[in-house]
Amino acid sequence: MGGCQDAANMLKPALARGRIRCVGATTFDDYRKYIEKDAALERRFQKVHVEEPSAQATIAMLRALKQQYEQHHGLEIQDAALVAAVQLAGRYITGRPFPDKAIDLIDEAGATAAKTMMPVGDQEENVITLQSSSKNAVKEAIVCPNHVAQVVSQWTGIPVTALDQEEKDRLIHLASRLRERVVGQDEAVNLVAQAVLRSRAGFDQPGQPIGSFLFLGSTGVGKTELAKALAVQLFDSEKMLVRFDMSEYVDRGSVLRLIGAPPSYKGHEDGGQLTEKIRRHPYSVILFDEVEKADPSVLNLFIQLLDDGVLIDGKGRTVNFKNTIIIMTSNLGAEHLTAGMAGKITMEAARDLVMQQVQKHFKPELRNRMSEIVIFEPLSHDNLKEIVKIQMKSIVASIASRGISLCASDAALDVVLSESYNPMYGARSVKRWLLKNVMTDLSEMLVSGRICEGSSVSIDAANDKGLKFEVVT
Repeated sequence: MGGCQDAANMLKPALARGRIRCVGATTFDDYRKYIEKDAALERRFQKVHVEEPSAQATIAMLRALKQQYEQHHGLEIQDAALVAAVQLAGRYITGRPFPDKAIDLIDEAGATAAKTMMPVGDQEENVITLQSSSKNAVKEAIVCPNHVAQVVSQWTGIPVTALDQEEKDRLIHLASRLRERVVGQDEAVNLVAQAVLRSRAGFDQPGQPIGSFLFLGSTGVGKTELAKALAVQLFDSEKMLVRFDMSEYVDRGSVLRLIGAPPSYKGHEDGGQLTEKIRRHPYSVILFDEVEKADPSVLNLFIQLLDDGVLIDGKGRTVNFKNTIIIMTSNLGAEHLTAGMAGKITMEAARDLVMQQVQKHFKPELRNRMSEIVIFEPLSHDNLKEIVKIQMKSIVASIASRGISLCASDAALDVVLSESYNPMYGARSVKRWLLKNVMTDLSEMLVSGRICEGSSVSIDAANDKGLKFEVVT
Protein backbone atom coordinates (compact mmCIF):
# COMPACT_ATOMS: atom_id res chain seq x y z
CA MET A 1 0.00 0.00 0.00
CA GLY A 2 2.84 2.37 0.87
CA GLY A 3 4.50 1.76 -2.49
CA CYS A 4 1.24 2.50 -4.30
CA GLN A 5 0.90 5.81 -2.44
CA ASP A 6 4.47 6.79 -3.30
CA ALA A 7 3.84 6.11 -6.98
CA ALA A 8 0.60 8.10 -6.85
CA ASN A 9 2.34 11.07 -5.25
CA MET A 10 4.99 10.99 -7.97
CA LEU A 11 2.36 10.94 -10.73
CA LYS A 12 -0.01 13.60 -9.41
CA PRO A 13 2.18 16.71 -10.07
CA ALA A 14 2.98 15.61 -13.61
CA LEU A 15 -0.65 14.77 -14.32
CA ALA A 16 -1.83 18.08 -12.87
CA ARG A 17 0.53 20.05 -15.15
CA GLY A 18 -0.39 17.97 -18.17
CA ARG A 19 3.21 16.88 -18.75
CA ILE A 20 2.35 13.25 -19.34
CA ARG A 21 -0.48 11.28 -20.78
CA CYS A 22 -1.22 8.14 -18.83
CA VAL A 23 -3.53 5.21 -19.47
CA GLY A 24 -3.93 2.87 -16.53
CA ALA A 25 -5.73 -0.42 -16.10
CA THR A 26 -6.90 -1.94 -12.84
CA THR A 27 -9.66 -4.07 -11.37
CA PHE A 28 -12.72 -2.68 -9.62
CA ASP A 29 -11.45 -4.04 -6.29
CA ASP A 30 -8.02 -2.44 -6.62
CA TYR A 31 -9.58 0.81 -7.82
CA ARG A 32 -11.68 1.03 -4.67
CA LYS A 33 -8.72 0.02 -2.53
CA TYR A 34 -5.97 2.25 -3.91
CA ILE A 35 -7.35 5.01 -6.16
CA GLU A 36 -10.84 5.88 -4.99
CA LYS A 37 -9.53 6.70 -1.51
CA ASP A 38 -7.14 9.30 -2.98
CA ALA A 39 -9.48 12.03 -4.25
CA ALA A 40 -6.63 14.05 -5.81
CA LEU A 41 -5.46 11.09 -7.85
CA GLU A 42 -8.98 9.97 -8.76
CA ARG A 43 -10.02 13.30 -10.28
CA ARG A 44 -6.99 13.34 -12.57
CA PHE A 45 -8.24 10.25 -14.40
CA GLN A 46 -11.33 9.78 -16.54
CA LYS A 47 -12.87 6.45 -15.59
CA VAL A 48 -13.80 4.08 -18.42
CA HIS A 49 -15.61 0.96 -17.26
CA VAL A 50 -14.67 -2.03 -19.40
CA GLU A 51 -17.41 -4.60 -18.96
CA GLU A 52 -17.09 -8.30 -19.75
CA PRO A 53 -17.80 -8.77 -23.47
CA SER A 54 -20.82 -10.73 -24.62
CA ALA A 55 -20.56 -14.19 -26.14
CA GLN A 56 -20.94 -12.75 -29.66
CA ALA A 57 -18.24 -10.15 -29.02
CA THR A 58 -15.93 -12.85 -27.67
CA ILE A 59 -16.44 -14.94 -30.81
CA ALA A 60 -15.47 -11.90 -32.89
CA MET A 61 -12.31 -11.46 -30.77
CA LEU A 62 -11.38 -15.12 -31.26
CA ARG A 63 -11.82 -14.79 -35.01
CA ALA A 64 -9.43 -11.83 -34.97
CA LEU A 65 -6.88 -13.87 -33.01
CA LYS A 66 -7.40 -17.06 -35.00
CA GLN A 67 -4.52 -16.58 -37.48
CA GLN A 68 -2.07 -15.79 -34.68
CA TYR A 69 -2.83 -19.07 -32.88
CA GLU A 70 -2.85 -21.05 -36.13
CA GLN A 71 0.69 -19.86 -36.84
CA HIS A 72 1.78 -20.47 -33.27
CA HIS A 73 0.58 -24.09 -33.19
CA GLY A 74 1.09 -24.83 -36.88
CA LEU A 75 -2.45 -25.97 -37.61
CA GLU A 76 -5.89 -24.84 -38.71
CA ILE A 77 -8.60 -23.80 -36.25
CA GLN A 78 -12.17 -24.40 -37.35
CA ASP A 79 -14.66 -21.60 -36.85
CA ALA A 80 -16.91 -24.14 -35.12
CA ALA A 81 -14.14 -24.62 -32.54
CA LEU A 82 -14.18 -20.89 -31.78
CA VAL A 83 -17.94 -20.97 -31.25
CA ALA A 84 -17.66 -24.12 -29.12
CA ALA A 85 -14.96 -22.48 -26.99
CA VAL A 86 -17.28 -19.60 -26.13
CA GLN A 87 -20.31 -21.83 -25.53
CA LEU A 88 -18.47 -24.35 -23.36
CA ALA A 89 -16.47 -21.71 -21.47
CA GLY A 90 -19.67 -19.84 -20.68
CA ARG A 91 -21.37 -22.99 -19.47
CA TYR A 92 -18.60 -24.84 -17.65
CA ILE A 93 -15.91 -22.31 -16.64
CA THR A 94 -17.81 -19.98 -14.36
CA GLY A 95 -15.01 -18.51 -12.24
CA ARG A 96 -13.33 -16.49 -15.00
CA PRO A 97 -14.57 -13.78 -17.40
CA PHE A 98 -14.72 -13.55 -21.17
CA PRO A 99 -12.65 -13.30 -23.31
CA ASP A 100 -9.82 -14.62 -21.11
CA LYS A 101 -11.24 -18.10 -20.52
CA ALA A 102 -12.23 -18.62 -24.17
CA ILE A 103 -8.79 -17.52 -25.44
CA ASP A 104 -7.04 -19.88 -23.03
CA LEU A 105 -9.37 -22.65 -24.14
CA ILE A 106 -8.49 -22.19 -27.82
CA ASP A 107 -4.77 -21.99 -26.99
CA GLU A 108 -4.92 -25.22 -24.98
CA ALA A 109 -7.04 -26.94 -27.65
CA GLY A 110 -4.42 -25.97 -30.23
CA ALA A 111 -1.67 -27.48 -28.08
CA THR A 112 -3.74 -30.65 -27.66
CA ALA A 113 -4.32 -30.98 -31.40
CA ALA A 114 -0.63 -30.30 -32.13
CA LYS A 115 0.38 -33.15 -29.82
CA THR A 116 -1.84 -35.61 -31.68
CA MET A 117 -0.29 -34.67 -35.07
CA MET A 118 3.34 -34.84 -33.85
CA PRO A 119 5.12 -37.99 -35.10
CA VAL A 120 6.67 -40.39 -32.61
CA GLY A 121 10.46 -40.33 -32.39
CA ASP A 122 13.28 -38.00 -31.55
CA GLN A 123 12.02 -34.55 -30.53
CA GLU A 124 14.51 -32.77 -32.82
CA GLU A 125 13.21 -34.81 -35.75
CA ASN A 126 9.68 -33.88 -34.73
CA VAL A 127 10.50 -30.17 -34.87
CA ILE A 128 12.15 -30.54 -38.29
CA THR A 129 9.17 -32.55 -39.55
CA LEU A 130 6.70 -29.91 -38.40
CA GLN A 131 8.71 -27.01 -39.78
CA SER A 132 9.17 -28.66 -43.16
CA SER A 133 5.58 -29.86 -43.52
CA SER A 134 3.82 -28.79 -46.66
CA LYS A 135 0.84 -26.48 -46.55
CA ASN A 136 -1.51 -29.39 -47.22
CA ALA A 137 0.03 -31.44 -44.43
CA VAL A 138 -0.36 -28.60 -41.96
CA LYS A 139 -4.00 -28.22 -42.84
CA GLU A 140 -4.59 -31.87 -41.97
CA ALA A 141 -4.05 -30.87 -38.32
CA ILE A 142 -7.28 -29.17 -37.39
CA VAL A 143 -8.63 -27.87 -34.10
CA CYS A 144 -12.28 -28.93 -33.97
CA PRO A 145 -14.99 -28.67 -31.26
CA ASN A 146 -13.98 -32.09 -29.92
CA HIS A 147 -10.54 -30.76 -28.98
CA VAL A 148 -12.18 -27.88 -27.12
CA ALA A 149 -14.52 -30.25 -25.28
CA GLN A 150 -11.56 -32.44 -24.36
CA VAL A 151 -9.75 -29.50 -22.74
CA VAL A 152 -12.84 -28.46 -20.79
CA SER A 153 -13.13 -32.03 -19.51
CA GLN A 154 -9.51 -31.91 -18.34
CA TRP A 155 -10.05 -28.60 -16.56
CA THR A 156 -13.35 -29.42 -14.87
CA GLY A 157 -13.23 -33.20 -14.47
CA ILE A 158 -16.64 -33.46 -16.14
CA PRO A 159 -17.23 -35.46 -19.33
CA VAL A 160 -18.20 -32.62 -21.65
CA THR A 161 -20.13 -33.60 -24.76
CA ALA A 162 -21.39 -30.18 -25.94
CA LEU A 163 -24.89 -31.62 -26.05
CA ASP A 164 -23.84 -34.37 -28.48
CA GLN A 165 -25.90 -37.46 -29.18
CA GLU A 166 -24.86 -39.13 -25.91
CA GLU A 167 -26.14 -36.25 -23.80
CA LYS A 168 -29.27 -35.91 -25.90
CA ASP A 169 -30.06 -39.56 -25.26
CA ARG A 170 -29.32 -39.08 -21.58
CA LEU A 171 -31.78 -36.19 -21.32
CA ILE A 172 -34.49 -37.80 -23.44
CA HIS A 173 -34.35 -41.03 -21.44
CA LEU A 174 -33.73 -39.34 -18.08
CA ALA A 175 -37.17 -40.24 -16.68
CA SER A 176 -36.89 -43.94 -17.53
CA ARG A 177 -33.39 -44.16 -16.05
CA LEU A 178 -34.49 -42.44 -12.86
CA ARG A 179 -37.42 -44.87 -12.54
CA GLU A 180 -34.97 -47.78 -12.56
CA ARG A 181 -33.79 -46.56 -9.17
CA VAL A 182 -36.74 -44.63 -7.74
CA VAL A 183 -39.74 -46.92 -7.25
CA GLY A 184 -43.40 -45.93 -7.05
CA GLN A 185 -42.94 -42.22 -7.76
CA ASP A 186 -43.55 -42.01 -11.49
CA GLU A 187 -45.29 -38.64 -11.33
CA ALA A 188 -42.49 -37.12 -9.25
CA VAL A 189 -39.83 -38.53 -11.57
CA ASN A 190 -41.62 -37.22 -14.67
CA LEU A 191 -41.99 -33.70 -13.22
CA VAL A 192 -38.29 -33.53 -12.35
CA ALA A 193 -37.12 -34.97 -15.68
CA GLN A 194 -39.32 -32.57 -17.66
CA ALA A 195 -38.03 -29.56 -15.72
CA VAL A 196 -34.39 -30.57 -16.31
CA LEU A 197 -35.11 -31.15 -20.00
CA ARG A 198 -36.64 -27.67 -20.37
CA SER A 199 -33.66 -26.08 -18.65
CA ARG A 200 -31.07 -27.90 -20.75
CA ALA A 201 -32.99 -26.96 -23.90
CA GLY A 202 -32.60 -23.31 -22.90
CA PHE A 203 -36.22 -22.44 -22.12
CA ASP A 204 -35.60 -21.34 -18.53
CA GLN A 205 -34.16 -17.98 -17.54
CA PRO A 206 -30.39 -17.85 -18.19
CA GLY A 207 -28.14 -17.80 -15.16
CA GLN A 208 -30.53 -19.66 -12.87
CA PRO A 209 -29.82 -23.19 -11.57
CA ILE A 210 -30.60 -26.11 -13.89
CA GLY A 211 -33.60 -26.91 -11.72
CA SER A 212 -34.97 -26.13 -8.28
CA PHE A 213 -37.40 -28.45 -6.53
CA LEU A 214 -39.31 -28.77 -3.29
CA PHE A 215 -39.81 -32.47 -2.49
CA LEU A 216 -42.68 -33.16 -0.10
CA GLY A 217 -43.54 -36.46 1.56
CA SER A 218 -42.95 -38.71 4.53
CA THR A 219 -39.63 -40.38 5.28
CA GLY A 220 -38.43 -43.27 3.16
CA VAL A 221 -40.50 -42.58 0.04
CA GLY A 222 -37.60 -41.76 -2.31
CA LYS A 223 -36.87 -38.03 -1.96
CA THR A 224 -33.16 -38.46 -1.19
CA GLU A 225 -32.93 -41.44 -3.55
CA LEU A 226 -34.15 -39.29 -6.44
CA ALA A 227 -31.55 -36.65 -5.57
CA LYS A 228 -28.82 -39.31 -5.66
CA ALA A 229 -30.13 -40.70 -8.94
CA LEU A 230 -30.06 -37.22 -10.49
CA ALA A 231 -26.45 -36.76 -9.42
CA VAL A 232 -25.52 -40.03 -11.11
CA GLN A 233 -27.46 -39.38 -14.31
CA LEU A 234 -26.41 -35.75 -14.81
CA PHE A 235 -22.97 -35.61 -13.18
CA ASP A 236 -21.93 -39.29 -13.29
CA SER A 237 -21.42 -39.83 -9.56
CA GLU A 238 -23.25 -39.79 -6.24
CA LYS A 239 -20.25 -37.82 -4.96
CA MET A 240 -21.72 -34.86 -6.83
CA LEU A 241 -24.54 -34.75 -4.25
CA VAL A 242 -23.92 -32.09 -1.59
CA ARG A 243 -26.22 -32.56 1.41
CA PHE A 244 -27.09 -30.09 4.17
CA ASP A 245 -29.19 -31.06 7.19
CA MET A 246 -31.20 -27.89 7.73
CA SER A 247 -31.97 -28.79 11.35
CA GLU A 248 -28.41 -27.54 11.95
CA TYR A 249 -29.22 -24.08 10.53
CA VAL A 250 -31.95 -22.85 12.87
CA ASP A 251 -30.54 -19.46 14.02
CA ARG A 252 -29.82 -16.16 12.29
CA GLY A 253 -26.09 -16.83 12.27
CA SER A 254 -26.70 -19.79 9.97
CA VAL A 255 -26.49 -17.58 6.88
CA LEU A 256 -22.88 -16.70 7.72
CA ARG A 257 -22.07 -20.39 8.10
CA LEU A 258 -23.42 -21.04 4.61
CA ILE A 259 -21.79 -18.13 2.74
CA GLY A 260 -18.90 -17.27 5.08
CA ALA A 261 -18.31 -14.61 7.69
CA PRO A 262 -17.35 -11.08 6.54
CA PRO A 263 -13.88 -9.60 7.30
CA SER A 264 -13.02 -9.15 10.98
CA TYR A 265 -15.51 -11.86 11.97
CA LYS A 266 -14.42 -15.17 13.43
CA GLY A 267 -14.16 -17.86 10.75
CA HIS A 268 -13.74 -15.41 7.86
CA GLU A 269 -10.78 -17.32 6.43
CA ASP A 270 -12.68 -20.63 6.46
CA GLY A 271 -15.23 -19.55 3.87
CA GLY A 272 -18.86 -20.62 3.67
CA GLN A 273 -19.92 -24.25 3.98
CA LEU A 274 -22.16 -23.93 0.92
CA THR A 275 -20.21 -21.46 -1.20
CA GLU A 276 -16.84 -23.18 -0.76
CA LYS A 277 -18.23 -26.55 -1.83
CA ILE A 278 -19.81 -25.10 -4.96
CA ARG A 279 -16.70 -23.06 -5.81
CA ARG A 280 -14.76 -26.33 -5.85
CA HIS A 281 -17.52 -28.46 -7.41
CA PRO A 282 -19.74 -26.18 -9.52
CA TYR A 283 -21.56 -29.17 -11.04
CA SER A 284 -23.53 -30.60 -8.15
CA VAL A 285 -26.94 -31.60 -6.88
CA ILE A 286 -27.48 -29.63 -3.66
CA LEU A 287 -29.85 -31.23 -1.16
CA PHE A 288 -31.27 -29.10 1.65
CA ASP A 289 -32.88 -31.74 3.86
CA GLU A 290 -35.84 -30.85 6.10
CA VAL A 291 -35.77 -27.27 4.87
CA GLU A 292 -38.81 -26.30 6.95
CA LYS A 293 -36.55 -26.36 10.04
CA ALA A 294 -34.19 -23.67 8.71
CA ASP A 295 -34.20 -20.12 10.07
CA PRO A 296 -36.25 -17.63 7.96
CA SER A 297 -33.05 -15.73 7.14
CA VAL A 298 -31.73 -18.89 5.46
CA LEU A 299 -34.91 -19.18 3.40
CA ASN A 300 -34.45 -15.55 2.31
CA LEU A 301 -30.95 -16.46 1.16
CA PHE A 302 -32.43 -19.29 -0.91
CA ILE A 303 -34.80 -16.82 -2.60
CA GLN A 304 -31.78 -14.83 -3.76
CA LEU A 305 -30.02 -18.01 -4.85
CA LEU A 306 -32.95 -19.23 -6.95
CA ASP A 307 -33.58 -15.79 -8.45
CA ASP A 308 -30.05 -14.76 -9.43
CA GLY A 309 -28.23 -18.09 -9.59
CA VAL A 310 -25.33 -16.57 -7.64
CA LEU A 311 -24.33 -15.81 -4.06
CA ILE A 312 -21.67 -13.40 -2.79
CA ASP A 313 -19.54 -15.11 -0.15
CA GLY A 314 -17.96 -13.54 2.93
CA LYS A 315 -14.84 -12.62 0.93
CA GLY A 316 -16.82 -10.74 -1.70
CA ARG A 317 -16.44 -13.44 -4.36
CA THR A 318 -19.31 -14.32 -6.68
CA VAL A 319 -20.19 -18.03 -6.52
CA ASN A 320 -22.17 -19.26 -9.52
CA PHE A 321 -24.91 -21.87 -9.06
CA LYS A 322 -26.16 -22.02 -12.65
CA ASN A 323 -24.77 -25.54 -13.13
CA THR A 324 -26.37 -26.97 -10.00
CA ILE A 325 -29.69 -28.59 -9.20
CA ILE A 326 -31.27 -27.32 -5.98
CA ILE A 327 -33.47 -29.78 -4.06
CA MET A 328 -35.22 -28.95 -0.81
CA THR A 329 -37.06 -31.68 1.09
CA SER A 330 -39.78 -31.32 3.70
CA ASN A 331 -42.05 -33.56 5.77
CA LEU A 332 -44.74 -30.89 6.01
CA GLY A 333 -48.19 -32.49 5.72
CA ALA A 334 -46.83 -36.03 5.56
CA GLU A 335 -49.53 -37.19 7.97
CA HIS A 336 -52.21 -36.25 5.42
CA LEU A 337 -50.54 -38.39 2.75
CA THR A 338 -50.40 -41.32 5.16
CA ALA A 339 -54.11 -40.85 5.89
CA GLY A 340 -54.81 -40.80 2.17
CA MET A 341 -52.87 -44.03 1.66
CA ALA A 342 -54.88 -45.64 4.47
CA GLY A 343 -58.14 -44.64 2.78
CA LYS A 344 -59.23 -42.22 5.50
CA ILE A 345 -59.36 -39.38 2.96
CA THR A 346 -58.87 -39.22 -0.78
CA MET A 347 -55.35 -38.69 -2.09
CA GLU A 348 -56.54 -35.55 -3.86
CA ALA A 349 -57.75 -34.12 -0.54
CA ALA A 350 -54.47 -35.17 1.09
CA ARG A 351 -52.47 -33.32 -1.56
CA ASP A 352 -54.58 -30.19 -1.05
CA LEU A 353 -53.95 -30.30 2.71
CA VAL A 354 -50.21 -30.70 2.13
CA MET A 355 -50.13 -27.67 -0.18
CA GLN A 356 -52.08 -25.63 2.38
CA GLN A 357 -49.35 -26.29 4.96
CA VAL A 358 -46.65 -25.46 2.43
CA GLN A 359 -48.34 -22.15 1.64
CA LYS A 360 -48.52 -21.29 5.35
CA HIS A 361 -44.86 -22.11 6.02
CA PHE A 362 -43.02 -20.89 2.90
CA LYS A 363 -43.23 -17.40 1.41
CA PRO A 364 -44.75 -17.13 -2.07
CA GLU A 365 -41.44 -15.57 -3.20
CA LEU A 366 -39.73 -18.90 -2.49
CA ARG A 367 -42.51 -21.15 -3.78
CA ASN A 368 -42.83 -19.24 -7.05
CA ARG A 369 -39.13 -19.59 -7.80
CA MET A 370 -39.25 -23.39 -7.71
CA SER A 371 -39.16 -25.27 -11.01
CA GLU A 372 -41.59 -27.77 -9.47
CA ILE A 373 -43.16 -28.57 -6.11
CA VAL A 374 -43.22 -32.37 -6.09
CA ILE A 375 -45.36 -34.50 -3.77
CA PHE A 376 -44.12 -38.04 -3.06
CA GLU A 377 -46.92 -40.44 -2.17
CA PRO A 378 -46.47 -43.20 0.45
CA LEU A 379 -45.12 -46.46 -0.98
CA SER A 380 -47.51 -49.35 -1.51
CA HIS A 381 -46.84 -52.98 -0.58
CA ASP A 382 -45.98 -53.75 -4.22
CA ASN A 383 -43.59 -50.78 -4.35
CA LEU A 384 -41.75 -52.05 -1.29
CA LYS A 385 -41.54 -55.54 -2.81
CA GLU A 386 -39.78 -54.03 -5.82
CA ILE A 387 -37.46 -52.10 -3.51
CA VAL A 388 -36.56 -55.34 -1.69
CA LYS A 389 -35.47 -56.83 -5.04
CA ILE A 390 -33.39 -53.75 -5.90
CA GLN A 391 -31.71 -53.69 -2.50
CA MET A 392 -30.94 -57.41 -2.65
CA LYS A 393 -29.40 -56.96 -6.11
CA SER A 394 -27.18 -54.26 -4.62
CA ILE A 395 -26.02 -56.67 -1.89
CA VAL A 396 -25.36 -59.38 -4.49
CA ALA A 397 -23.24 -56.96 -6.54
CA SER A 398 -21.36 -55.77 -3.46
CA ILE A 399 -20.33 -59.23 -2.30
CA ALA A 400 -19.60 -60.33 -5.88
CA SER A 401 -16.75 -57.78 -5.88
CA ARG A 402 -15.09 -60.07 -3.30
CA GLY A 403 -15.42 -63.07 -5.59
CA ILE A 404 -18.37 -64.55 -3.68
CA SER A 405 -21.59 -65.64 -5.36
CA LEU A 406 -24.87 -64.86 -3.60
CA CYS A 407 -28.43 -65.73 -4.55
CA ALA A 408 -31.71 -65.21 -2.71
CA SER A 409 -34.90 -67.18 -3.34
CA ASP A 410 -38.31 -65.60 -3.86
CA ALA A 411 -39.31 -67.03 -0.49
CA ALA A 412 -36.39 -65.17 1.11
CA LEU A 413 -37.50 -61.91 -0.51
CA ASP A 414 -41.02 -62.47 0.86
CA VAL A 415 -39.57 -62.90 4.35
CA VAL A 416 -37.61 -59.66 4.02
CA LEU A 417 -40.74 -57.79 2.95
CA SER A 418 -43.03 -59.25 5.62
CA GLU A 419 -40.59 -58.64 8.49
CA SER A 420 -39.43 -55.19 7.38
CA TYR A 421 -42.76 -53.78 6.20
CA ASN A 422 -43.60 -50.53 7.90
CA PRO A 423 -45.64 -48.03 5.86
CA MET A 424 -44.60 -45.23 8.25
CA TYR A 425 -40.89 -45.49 7.30
CA GLY A 426 -41.17 -46.77 3.73
CA ALA A 427 -37.96 -47.97 2.10
CA ARG A 428 -35.85 -47.00 5.12
CA SER A 429 -37.30 -49.90 7.12
CA VAL A 430 -36.32 -52.31 4.32
CA LYS A 431 -32.75 -51.00 4.22
CA ARG A 432 -32.39 -51.20 7.99
CA TRP A 433 -33.70 -54.76 8.09
CA LEU A 434 -31.35 -55.92 5.33
CA LEU A 435 -28.43 -54.19 7.01
CA LYS A 436 -29.14 -55.87 10.33
CA ASN A 437 -30.19 -59.34 9.17
CA VAL A 438 -28.32 -59.90 5.90
CA MET A 439 -25.24 -57.68 5.76
CA THR A 440 -24.36 -58.34 9.41
CA ASP A 441 -24.63 -62.12 8.96
CA LEU A 442 -22.55 -62.02 5.78
CA SER A 443 -19.94 -59.89 7.55
CA GLU A 444 -19.68 -62.43 10.38
CA MET A 445 -19.27 -65.24 7.84
CA LEU A 446 -16.49 -63.33 6.09
CA VAL A 447 -14.60 -62.49 9.27
CA SER A 448 -14.91 -66.04 10.65
CA GLY A 449 -13.68 -67.54 7.39
CA ARG A 450 -16.87 -69.48 6.65
CA ILE A 451 -16.96 -67.83 3.25
CA CYS A 452 -14.10 -66.61 1.10
CA GLU A 453 -13.29 -65.92 -2.53
CA GLY A 454 -14.91 -68.59 -4.67
CA SER A 455 -17.66 -69.40 -2.16
CA SER A 456 -21.34 -69.52 -3.07
CA VAL A 457 -24.05 -68.50 -0.61
CA SER A 458 -27.77 -69.10 -0.97
CA ILE A 459 -30.39 -67.34 1.14
CA ASP A 460 -33.78 -68.94 1.70
CA ALA A 461 -36.69 -68.68 4.10
CA ALA A 462 -36.14 -70.52 7.39
CA ASN A 463 -38.71 -73.05 8.52
CA ASP A 464 -39.56 -71.18 11.68
CA LYS A 465 -38.79 -67.49 11.12
CA GLY A 466 -36.30 -65.30 9.34
CA LEU A 467 -33.68 -66.39 6.83
CA LYS A 468 -31.23 -69.26 6.53
CA PHE A 469 -27.83 -69.10 4.84
CA GLU A 470 -26.28 -72.11 3.08
CA VAL A 471 -22.64 -72.04 1.99
CA VAL A 472 -21.20 -74.01 -0.91
CA THR A 473 -17.41 -73.73 -1.12
